[in-house]
Amino acid sequence: MEFHIDKAKVLPKSNFRLFLEGLKNFGVLIAPKKKKEKFFFDVIDNTSEVEVDYTRTILPPKKFLIPYRRERFSYDAETLEFKDNFTPENQVIFGIHSCDLHGISILDSVYLKENPDPRYLEVRKRTVLIGLSCKPDDFCFCLSTGTAFPDGTNWDLFLTDIGSDYFVTIGSPKGDEIVISLKGLFREITKEDLSLYKKSTSQKKFLFNLDKLPDLGRISQVIELEYDSEVWEEEAKKCLGCGTCTNVCPTCFCYTAVDIPDLNGKKISRIEFTTSCQYPYYSLVAGGHYFKPKRSARFKHRYYHKFVGYSYQIEKLGCVGCGRCSAECPAKISMVETIKKLRGVEDEKELREAFNETSTD
Repeated sequence: MEFHIDKAKVLPKSNFRLFLEGLKNFGVLIAPKKKKEKFFFDVIDNTSEVEVDYTRTILPPKKFLIPYRRERFSYDAETLEFKDNFTPENQVIFGIHSCDLHGISILDSVYLKENPDPRYLEVRKRTVLIGLSCKPDDFCFCLSTGTAFPDGTNWDLFLTDIGSDYFVTIGSPKGDEIVISLKGLFREITKEDLSLYKKSTSQKKFLFNLDKLPDLGRISQVIELEYDSEVWEEEAKKCLGCGTCTNVCPTCFCYTAVDIPDLNGKKISRIEFTTSCQYPYYSLVAGGHYFKPKRSARFKHRYYHKFVGYSYQIEKLGCVGCGRCSAECPAKISMVETIKKLRGVEDEKELREAFNETSTD
């Protein structure tokens, strides 16, 4: 028995390589690669390089939407002309995990909702986003942030592993176009496919260590109430101020700009590059005043932005629970453990057992 569901198809894994080749018809193919023990998104020439069994990449795919370094324009001192070198290409980013799709959704809210950024808008129009199901490790807490599954607002296709096949959910007209153009690679879903898909999504939460996940209920209020907590100073003592946490974050977007002349002084380029609220100079303003001279203030600012500021601006958390900041931090600072300290609950299992004992008395 076959089910005709317009928003879903099945891609046999035997056709997976052909599917990746077909995606190149829609733009430059970008997907996860492996280097030593790390994974990273990169342009794909040979589809055999694509890795699907990975937990997280070092950097999120946002680097292909807002590059870490980019030229805004250049000025020719001889002709007195400004030149815009912005020439975006069509691109297909494959293998994006749900947390990173949510991260891109947050960037969309920042760059497109009010006074849309024309460059970001043009890049997004030219970008196809294809998601891929994943398995968490101990750094992941997307189940707590509500980002363990795609929300259906900004992606084109999403592939869920159901054994010998991928259950392909169609999320946009562009996704539908891709499936139609490569229709020979797909088949209609069956009752068994649907059952496997539901089983896969239902069981995902059991892949997490539930006792280690943070409770993010009313987290914005908790952080505001703990403004003067000793936890900020305690954790900041370990912080190196290196900015790794913000550089690997899928939702951080702060940048600065500098004008750089060439060696003969005939051309000047305005270069934008990402920066970090954890750098001492980030809060420096004209006149030499620092708004956040203490490292603990900068450390606290990041948590406020993720869990308080975003909730007011776009009505959702600014953290997607990908775990990159904790996984890559050279000082081994854990966002999850910091949140638990602020809540006064460092052991969820112990808290639950204490509650059960109290409720049975």
